Order: sequence, then C-alpha cells, then structure tokens
Amino acid sequence: MRLRMTMTLLSVALLVTFASVASARTLSNESNQAAAKDNLSGKYEGVAKSDQLGDIPLTVEIKNDNGKLSGKIDTPQGPAAITSGTYADGKVTMKFDAGGNEGTVTATVAGDKISGKWELGGQGGPLELKRAGAAMATAPPTAPPSAGSAPAAGDPVSGDWDATADAQGNTIPFTLKLKLEGDKVTGSSDSPQGSAALSKGTYSAGKLSFSLDTPNGAIGMTGMIKDGKIVGEFDFAGQMTGKWEATKKK
Repeated sequence: MRLRMTMTLLSVALLVTFASVASARTLSNESNQAAAKDNLSGKYEGVAKSDQLGDIPLTVEIKNDNGKLSGKIDTPQGPAAITSGTYADGKVTMKFDAGGNEGTVTATVAGDKISGKWELGGQGGPLELKRAGAAMATAPPTAPPSAGSAPAAGDPVSGDWDATADAQGNTIPFTLKLKLEGDKVTGSSDSPQGSAALSKGTYSAGKLSFSLDTPNGAIGMTGMIKDGKIVGEFDFAGQMTGKWEATKKK
C-alpha cells in the first residue's frame, strides 16, 4: 500500500513538472512569435513629397504594441506626435498632430520600407521611409550654407540676413541663411515660431524669389536686393499678405 502511494505521488509530481515546462515553452514561443511579427517598431528616415512644399525630410519613430501605433514624426518645422494608428496585414494607418492640425498617413510595409501617402491641411503627397541604418536611394536634403563660407565675388545673395515681416501691423523678426548657385537660391529661415526650409528659390536681375515651407502652408517671398538690403512682399498661402525687409549681416 505504501509503495502504491509513493508511486502515485511521484506520478503527480512528474505531471506537474511536465505541465510547468510545457507552459514555459508555450509562453516563450508566443513571446518569440510576437517579436517576430513586430517588423515595424523602430526609427525610419525619408521624405514626404508635395507639389506645393517640395521634398520634406522626415525622421519617424514608431512603436507597435499589438497592432496599435504610437511615436513621433520629426520635421524641419518641429516634432509631430503620432496620436493614433493601426498596423495589420502589412498596412499602416496613422494620425498625427502638427501644431493643432490633424494629419494622416496611409501606407504599406515591405521589408525595411514604408511607402504611401500623407495629408495635412488640404495638402499631401507621396511618402517614402526606410528603416534608419539602411541605404535609401534618395537625394540627401540640401544643407544650409555654413556660417563660415564666404559668398563669391559679385554675389549679393549668399550670407546671413536679419529680417522683419509686417503681418497686419505685427512685426515678426526672423533670420535668413541664403546661398546662391547660378540663379538658384537655397537656405533656411529661423524665427520665434520655428525653423522653415527654403524652396523654389531664384535670383535674377536683382529680384529674389523663394518659398518658406511651414506645416500650415507655403509662404511666398519676393523682394528686390540693393546695397545689402531686401525690400519685398510675402503671401502666406493666400490667407495673409504683407511686406518684409532684410539687412545683410556684416
């Protein structure tokens, strides 16, 4: 009788042990499968394209929690939080907050690439991202001219400028970094409201023209350059117009 009781206890102990091992393996396999399925979380770099704004360089950080997405999008105009999103069957949908304006992204995932479309404030276009660290066949963003580079002789554009814009009676200070190559002008702008990339810049016969790309629309800037000064006008996406002027830093 005692032998039978001992054998019964051993059998129960072995069954409990096997059940514990099997459970641990199942949990481990499920964890590994979940990790394997999450081929989305990480850091991505690329561009959002627009006919109005040109190419906008992006850095996107995505966190995938069982198909629910969060993270942020960094642009030259500042960060935008990913407020909601989903990922299923290789398809991504995201909503992001750009200064109080809601934007959307719809895309597909193929390996390290995310390709799709973006929309914000009535504007939009193609979106191309690649996981950071992987090569991407796109042209690098144009770097603003360095502070130490001297403009070529006879170049009235290249350099740093202190500027102000009159927006309905309010004076808005900002700075410009401009670089002239042939008749094309590149650079950037900084103000208390943030930074903006410069696109579609041209200079000919003393006339300067360019756009400042902002999340709320493009600001068209024109002006005449004479004796180290610019006097001109701006048009903010058809919503506001005014005058601006700038003086070249020594």
